[in-house]
Amino acid sequence: MLPYAMAGFAVIVAASFLRGTKDKYEDFCVGAALPIFLLLLLPFAAATGWLRPDTIDGRLRAIDLALGLDGLALTRWLIGHGCYFMVGIVYSSLPLAMALAWALERPRTLLRAAVLAAALALPFYLLFPAAGPEYAFANFPSAAARLVSVGWMHPRNCMPSMHVTWALLLALNLRDRRWRWIFIGYAALMLVAVVAGGEHYFIDVIAAVPFTFAVQKITGKIAQRRERTARSFSSLPVEA
Repeated sequence: MLPYAMAGFAVIVAASFLRGTKDKYEDFCVGAALPIFLLLLLPFAAATGWLRPDTIDGRLRAIDLALGLDGLALTRWLIGHGCYFMVGIVYSSLPLAMALAWALERPRTLLRAAVLAAALALPFYLLFPAAGPEYAFANFPSAAARLVSVGWMHPRNCMPSMHVTWALLLALNLRDRRWRWIFIGYAALMLVAVVAGGEHYFIDVIAAVPFTFAVQKITGKIAQRRERTARSFSSLPVEA
């Protein structure tokens, strides 16, 4: 995803100049934060594999099948219809999609929600350690794929799906309906991509929906509290 993050940085900086933004420093910082944020996530992701060597991948797939959902069958269907090449593009382009959202409307709530979501997801990854079917099942995505042990180098980052969470946050934080519907479509494609790519189970995607709305709600509450605090300080009398 790093090349897409660098492209996102270029998009934000270019948009800042085209728009004639006075505070270009803010745009530069947001753009630079995309690749930096990805790099900062790496040690935390690696730590999940070291802290939780055993995974529950088998149970998560069993839940999918009990719901009548088969991610491996979805992968095989996309491969059979020549559509699988889109999976990697959609999955990896998330940083660029974030950059486009910022370039369009500069939604500051999105930035806060994206960081908060990552922080809140870490405890869930430790409580429900899973690496994804691509790593937990030999011969993925064959119907005869069998469960194997997962090496510690593969992050336990399944439940909930942060790719789906971040994609949904993009749609939630854009005001213009035209852009919002485009990003809703992108979130729908991301839902397919994370499962078909073997990074997640369907249950991870399902869990990401209430998680996303909870993150958005908490972010809004924090913003309201900060605004009230700022107003209360501004209303204090100034000594002569």
